[in-house]
Amino acid sequence: MNKFRTALLLFFLFQLGTAQNKTVVTMKSHVMKMMEQISDNGSFTRSIFKENMVAIELLRKAADLPALRMSDTNKAVVKSIKRAAYNELLQEDHQAIIETATSFNINWKKVRFEDFLYKSKALFKLGQPGFEGLLIFKDKTQKDILFTLRVDFIMLGTDPYILEIDDLKKVLK
Repeated sequence: MNKFRTALLLFFLFQLGTAQNKTVVTMKSHVMKMMEQISDNGSFTRSIFKENMVAIELLRKAADLPALRMSDTNKAVVKSIKRAAYNELLQEDHQAIIETATSFNINWKKVRFEDFLYKSKALFKLGQPGFEGLLIFKDKTQKDILFTLRVDFIMLGTDPYILEIDDLKKVLK
């Protein structure tokens, strides 16, 4: 009986680890793709920023899914956000990144993905599980300098979506 329990526990842990690894690979490939879009385009446009964020319509649909067990308070918050207000919030976050990037002399044509660090959160924003992430990238024109962007993912079911991108920082190697 003990061998059966041990085998069952190992199987469960393997499944849990595999699911989390898939999520991490998905998040990492998402931010890598975004950095490629930025580099290929030569700038971090508002449209690139917006297309990588979770859509407000998807958040509203997710709020009604019984499997997510979103609290009534969080459902009310999501449903009260108007599209115009959400777009304004995205515009403000994007503008803050662009202004900071300008002060750091970032050449968006020369950016390259370096790494994505993350920390899992069982209860994150809107009461859902998620990940606090740190996107690390390099501007190839600036030696011995890395840049970081905070990229937070929310889990809606089994899929991660970017909920927030902000807090651009310059870090010396």
